[in-house]
Amino acid sequence: MIGKSMIAGALSLLVISSVQAQEPPPHPEAQVMAVVNQLFDAMRAADADAVRGLFHPELEKMASSGLQQDGAPVVRFGDLEGFATSVGGANPGDFDERLGNPQIRIDDNLATVFTPYAFYFRGQLSHCGVNVFLIARTGDDWKIVGLADTRRMQGCEEWLK
Repeated sequence: MIGKSMIAGALSLLVISSVQAQEPPPHPEAQVMAVVNQLFDAMRAADADAVRGLFHPELEKMASSGLQQDGAPVVRFGDLEGFATSVGGANPGDFDERLGNPQIRIDDNLATVFTPYAFYFRGQLSHCGVNVFLIARTGDDWKIVGLADTRRMQGCEEWLK
């Protein structure tokens, strides 16, 4: 004989299951930030294929802004394939980019992420600055369609506080 408590328990499981099945998709900000976090996870893992998979297939160049030896501002461009190859040639854990508080803006299928960072190579602080990501929704996925950063060698100790 089935008791009332067994019926109530079964009904509770049905209600919980239907609520879990109807969970809303992650908020777009969380989806966008997941792409950024996956990039740095792939770098820490030295996984070049995972890095390549996060970028739009038509993206070829990335930009880095800094200062020349004489203090003049300069922008240098690097290609995505060179970046992915350098990640794949590292040992897991060699690259560790730590992020500060990101600012995320989204309109329709386009997002920007502006976030301070400090980059460590083999456990030693190398440089710091700001990453600026341009991320677009392509179908169900978000892909990096642009990436630029600033790089500085001084003042990094306070950068992520």
